[in-house]
Parts: sequence; C-alpha cells; structure tokens
Amino acid sequence: MSPITLTIDRKIIHAKAGDNLLKVARNNGFDIPGLCFHPKISPTGACRLCLVKIKNMRGFQTSCTIAVKEGMDVTAFDAELNEARRHMLQYLKSEHNIENDHSYHDEFRKLLENYNIYENDDEAVLSTHSCLNSPTDDTSPVLTYDPKKCIRCFRCVKACNEVQGKNVLSFTDRGIGTYIIAGLGIWKESECDGCGECIQLCPTGAIVEKPFRNLVDVNAIDKKVITTCPYCGVGCQIELWVKNKKIVRSNGVDGVSPNDGRLCVKGRFGYEYVNSPERLTKPLIRKNGELSEATWEEALNLIAEKFNTIRNTFGSDALAGYSSAKCTNEENYLFQKFVRIAFGTNNIDYCTRLCHASTVTAMIKSIGDGAGSNSIEDFENTDCLFVTGNNIIETHPVTATYVKRGVAKGMKVIVVDPRWTPLVKYAKIWLQPKLGTDIALLNGLMNVIISEDLIDKDFIANRVEGGLEAFEILKDVITKYTPEYVEKITTIPAEKIIAAARMYATAKTAMIATGMGMSQQVTGTNNVFSLLNMCFITGQIGAELCGINPPRGQNNVQGATDVGASPFNYPGYIPASNEENRRHVAKVWNVPFESLPSQPGLTTVEIAQAAYNEKIKGLYIMGENPMVTDPNLNHTEAAFKKLDFLVVQDIFLTETAKLADVVLPASSFAEKDGTFVNSDRRVLRVRKALDCPGEAREDWKIIIDIAEHMRYNIGNYNSPSEIFDEIALVTPIFAGITHERIEKHGIQWPCPSKEHPGTGTLFLDKFNTPTGKAKIYPVEYFPQNERTSAEFPFILNSGRILYHYHSATMSRRTEVLNAFVSEPYVLINPDDSQKLGIAESENVKIISKQGVLNVKAVISEEVAQGELFMPWHFAESRVNRLTRDELDPMSKIPAFKLTACRVEKI
Repeated sequence: MSPITLTIDRKIIHAKAGDNLLKVARNNGFDIPGLCFHPKISPTGACRLCLVKIKNMRGFQTSCTIAVKEGMDVTAFDAELNEARRHMLQYLKSEHNIENDHSYHDEFRKLLENYNIYENDDEAVLSTHSCLNSPTDDTSPVLTYDPKKCIRCFRCVKACNEVQGKNVLSFTDRGIGTYIIAGLGIWKESECDGCGECIQLCPTGAIVEKPFRNLVDVNAIDKKVITTCPYCGVGCQIELWVKNKKIVRSNGVDGVSPNDGRLCVKGRFGYEYVNSPERLTKPLIRKNGELSEATWEEALNLIAEKFNTIRNTFGSDALAGYSSAKCTNEENYLFQKFVRIAFGTNNIDYCTRLCHASTVTAMIKSIGDGAGSNSIEDFENTDCLFVTGNNIIETHPVTATYVKRGVAKGMKVIVVDPRWTPLVKYAKIWLQPKLGTDIALLNGLMNVIISEDLIDKDFIANRVEGGLEAFEILKDVITKYTPEYVEKITTIPAEKIIAAARMYATAKTAMIATGMGMSQQVTGTNNVFSLLNMCFITGQIGAELCGINPPRGQNNVQGATDVGASPFNYPGYIPASNEENRRHVAKVWNVPFESLPSQPGLTTVEIAQAAYNEKIKGLYIMGENPMVTDPNLNHTEAAFKKLDFLVVQDIFLTETAKLADVVLPASSFAEKDGTFVNSDRRVLRVRKALDCPGEAREDWKIIIDIAEHMRYNIGNYNSPSEIFDEIALVTPIFAGITHERIEKHGIQWPCPSKEHPGTGTLFLDKFNTPTGKAKIYPVEYFPQNERTSAEFPFILNSGRILYHYHSATMSRRTEVLNAFVSEPYVLINPDDSQKLGIAESENVKIISKQGVLNVKAVISEEVAQGELFMPWHFAESRVNRLTRDELDPMSKIPAFKLTACRVEKI
C-alpha cells in the first residue's frame, strides 16, 4: 500500500493507505477505547466504544471498521465522544457482572475506572445481568464460561474461527439473552480441544482459565519469563507466570514468530509436570537390586569408575550415549563432546533415528540438507500444500493454524494418509493408500505429471544434476506406474491420482509437509527420494513458498542433530570422516586431533542390539525413554538388562530409569537457559523461570561433573551463552548467531556471519550438494517383508495424538491433558469389529510376532478395513512391544508403521 497522510486531533499522521484507523491511531499515541477490536482478528464494530468523528462523514464512525485514506481528518477525543463512550460503557455494565477475582486481565473494568464508572455509580443504567437465564458452562477441563460477564464482543468467536481455524464457538438465543456456546451447547462435549485462544483474547473475564485460577492474582505475579514451549517442533514463544516458585500460567507471546501468540492445549496448559511431586530430586544408586538415594559425590564417583573401567578394559566402542531432543542445543553439544572425548567413540544418537532419520538421509543425498525448506508462516501463503504421513492438526497444531488460514484464502490441500485425520476436512483431495504403498503412489503421481507434460524442463535442465538425461532415467522407471496400475497396488481410484498430480504440478507454488507416516518404514529413505523426485520434475522447490518440510515432532529434534548428536556427523552435519573439520574441532576443543573418532558410530537401535550381543557394556542416557520409544521393546529390555552399567539422567523415574544402575535428577525446560531450534531452523531462546527442585541439577552441569570425575576436561563455561559461542565456532550454519542476537526474535540458520539476517527459504540460488544441483534417485516399489497372513491378518499403524507427547513422561503428569485422554486404545474399523464380535470400549488383545498387549477397542471409520491404529504414548500398553526392529538399510530407522498382528477378544 502507498503511504498517505491524515490528521487525528489536528496531529499529522503518516500511514499506509488501507490500514485500520483504530490501529493507526493507537500506534500514534491516541488511546481510543475499544473492547471488540484485536489486531489478530477482523474488525467487528460490536462494542461501539471506538467511535470517532470523520470530516465529511455523517454521525459517529467505529474507527475499528474504517480504513485510512489520504487527507482524512479525524476527531478522536472531544466532550461529545467521551460522553457517548461513557453512556455505552454504562449500558454494557448493566448487562455485566462486575465481580472480579483478579485471576485475569479485565479490559472492561479498566475502562469503567478510566471513565469514572464504579460499581455503585448512581448514573448507571439499571442492572439486568442477574435476570439473565443463560447458564455458566464449567464443563471444560481448561476453562469456565460465565455469560453474565460476556459483552458479546465476538473476540472469542473470531479467535476460534480466524486465528485457530476451529469454528467451535457461536452465539445462541436472541436479544439480551444471547450467549456463547461451544458446539451444540456443552463445552466438554464440543470439538473444543483446549487451545485457550478464546481465553487469551477475552477482554472481560467471561472466559477464564480453570487450572490454578485460585493461585493467580494478575497484580501479584512474582515473575514472568518468556521462553520456548517444550513440546513439538513449532517452537512457540510462551510467557510463564511464576507464583511462589510454581508455574501457574502460560500465555502465548503476541507479535513474535513463529506462533504470534497462538498456542495449543499442551503449550498453554501442559506445564503442570514441572512442579510434579514425582520429580527426581536426589541421585539414586542401585544397591542390592533396589534404587536408593545417594549423594552426588557417591553417584559421580561410581559413574566415573565404571565408565573408565569399561573403556580401559573393552575399548571406547564398548560405551555409548543417547542424547535428547528435549534438552537444549548447549546440553546436546556438550553431551556429544563428552561422548567423543571421554568415551572416545561416535556411538551417540537420540530419538531422531526413530522419527525423521530417513527423511534427513534422503534430503542430504538429494539436496544436501535435511532441514525444512520454508518458514512456518509459509504454510499459510503457498498455493498448494501436499501433506503426506503427517497428522499436522494434532502433531503440530500451531502450524496447522497457518494451514487453515491458507485454506480460507483459497490454498488447495492434498492429504495422503491411510488413516482419516482432521486435516482431511480441509483437503480438496484425500488419497488413502494401503499402508506401505507410498512409493507406488508417488511414482503414479509422477507418471501423470510426465505423461501430461506438466514438468518444469528449465528447472530440470538447470538445477538437476545430469539435467534432462537424469530425468529420462527416472522417466523409464516411472513409465509402468500408470494410474490404473497404481490403483491396484494402493486401492486409490485412478481419477483421484490424476487429479492430485495435476493440482500439485500446476500450482503456482507448492510445498510438501512429510511426516513419520512416510519415514518410519524400512523403505523410508526411498519414500522421501520419491517425494523429492516429484519436487524436482515440477520445479516446486528452490523458490519462495516452494519446498519440502518435515515438521519436527519434539521441541529440539532439529537442534540436537544440528549440534552433532549423531553417530555419523560432527556439529553442522560435517561427516566424522572429514579430517580437516576434525582438526579444526580438535583445536577448538583443545584435544589431540588423533583422539577424535572418525569411524561412524552405532545408531539408537544398533546400540540396543549391540548391548544385547554384549558388545556395548556401558550406556549413558540423557532425557530419553527408549523403554517406551524403541522398537521391539522386549528385545530392548533384555538388552539393557545385559549392560554392565546404565546411567539415566532425567526429571522422572521413567520406564528406562527403573532399569538403571544410577539415576541422576536433571532439569526441565523451565529450569534452564539456552536455545532450541524449531522445525523451520529458527534458533530460539530458552530462559530459566525456576530453580531445580531439591538436589536436581541443570543437564549441562551434570555432563561437566561426570567428565571431571572421569578426569577429562570438556570445557570451562560460566553460562550456556558461552557454550553457544563455542557451538558457533565449530558449526558453520550457526556462525553468526549469539544469545544476544536472538534475545527478542529467533534467527533461522544458515546464518554465516554476525551481519547476516538468517535464511527464511533454502535453496533459492543453489542446493547444498557438491555440484550445487539436486540429484534424482529413481526408486521402484516393492512390497515390504512384513505382510498379513492367516495368523496375523491386520496391519498395525502407530502415531501421536494431540493431548500427549512422545513417551508421555511430561504430558501424563499434567491433569488437564489427562482429562482429555487418559488411557490407551486401538482403532478398529466397524466391519472388522463386527466380524470379530468386538464392541466399543471392550478390552482386546493385540498379538504380533514380537509381543502381546491388552488395550481398549475404539470402533472407528478413521482406519480402513484390515488396518489398526494405536497411539504409542501409553506405558501400560506399549505399542513397541509389538513392533519389530527391522531397519531401513540407509537411514537405520526402524519400521514402526507396519506391524502384522491379530486381534483377539479377552
């Protein structure tokens, strides 16, 4: 918009043509009152408090609904306007219960005070709120709605519809009796998932938080700390409220990327675990088969003795470490440094091996980088979004808000998933393939794109290694995958395959969001090669609003790998075999170059297998819970029991910690400083809000303590900021980032210098391969080894749900989240349940070659016939008792998504 000039109360103002008048006025110091307006939602004009006079316009105008124009002459304040606003406040007050328990910010009460309208004001209009019959709704686990405090400003309705895209709230009844309802009338029974956006935008206290409300006085909070959410990889910025050394509230931070104030139910209410009475507060040592409390010195001395003995007796490669996606970059960096110096091995890995290892492997081979191409905000602005194997509304809810806003503006969404997920409601096309047939489907889409000449020849010729010759090789492989042929493999109708191919290929811009439905297979790397091939032949990568994005499932999955928690790479994705880099790292670390290991180490599952074979003798686990997350858990449990020595560092006595020889009490996200890296490569600050409970310590300090007791020096640091400065020295993608630079806003890597602003979109000029060009890897479809049989007629799929997180050590210690979902279940198609005689909520037995578990049955058309789905968060029914540890040969990721099994009634 072009700049214009206007006047407000005789003051000259410069603004952009079309800007909102109320927003312009407030930005220039004119505090025009208003309760229905919020910059995150569309104007309403409902409260009538922002009235102004505009020259050559009759009567009063609601400034929130007016766009500024050149030469506009505005009167914001005079006696007549003030009196009109005062009368309007009196009328609103007459319908409003003004009682306030101070647990929320009351914008309405503040205006009443500003206009000298008090509770006993004789001029007030006769009060009517006590006559209203609309009921208070207290059924939600997260909030209370009191219609007697509601002024019908529309802010909550629009927050739900326009910001979160959920459309749960609406008005019911008429006239003075109008009030808000969720769904069909009862909040708990509605589709409300507890994100709390309505709470954050309510100006009157009509909708308030339920958890810890009795502990909150907004005027007497001890501390407010802005930090990064500890759950999924979106990296939402949250403001923690602390009272009496306890977190009592979490608010979204407006105006800051990536979430602009939006949160999901976990980000807003999932903090209770921090103050859980189950937190570990003292070291534990196993004595006579039982874990008993010990001093730190006892624990550290024992750890040093055992690890040094194992290294000296069996060699460095008899030791291994699991790092953590829940911990900061600084802690993961120190952990991998410790393993490489004190253990002397590259046997270090963490949960990325169990989620996106195949995605990263394929992307590094094809385009030289395993991170997402785009910014999270781009999910709103691209023309076409291709979502495959990713239940984005439940697993990355705030990213999904951008998707929904994009759909509202005309973006087309294609969903590929064997199971119905909530995103299907927003999709133009849903492709529902049989589990394990992804390569056939993607090859079929490319067959249509090629046969209808929808390819981008210029992109192929100029930005693909081998150009059109490489394309011809791919074309030869693709030729047989006609839509009709692919329909027989996937069961997807040929016409749907054709429509999806055309939609993606002809879009002006298109992005792909790929998830663990694609990656957690023995063909995971090939699955992603196929996705990338589709990007290359259409040119839908290497441009703004185009690319491939694997949204990360945990808060710091991206960062942990960035800083070197990998058996293959040092910090910055530089191979362990790179001698020049090892020399540079050795100099920074002040250790002999020859002492740094160069051979690739073992991955997560390989470490467990080596432990079972008694080749790994000692294991140090920081913040991971493989006794829930690893495949073939019966085998993993047997492997851990064979270890000579197991150390677990965590905040709870997890299922894994219960097997340990030493358990060390560590720090939660709220008790530490540092950084996380989110899904769009944004380095974000983490800030300390609380002290560690009891004798628990910050993770980075524990790592240094263990190293010192083992007689190894891994660095002298006074703060995580100093650790990050060292990270920047050995990690080129972080070279220009410091804690100071990201104090207010995160920076997306690569950021090669202090002057560099960061990189929003990757590959605009070239790819990060040696040639600077993308590389096509043609792949064929082959049926996977795991198949149904007469003995095991079902295929089990597993995944995450909105209300719980990873191994659920955090989320299941939060009362609000358990109020939504508190027990495990398996989804069974109605036709299958009828054949088996299984009723809703009946307990059943699921049996695979690897194990057996009992679980409640939920009858649902979300899954196809012959397929099952289970969330894997629940320790009492660990899905991974059933899964196998067969690995993708390239990425070494296990096959979580396809498990042959049978269902039996109990």
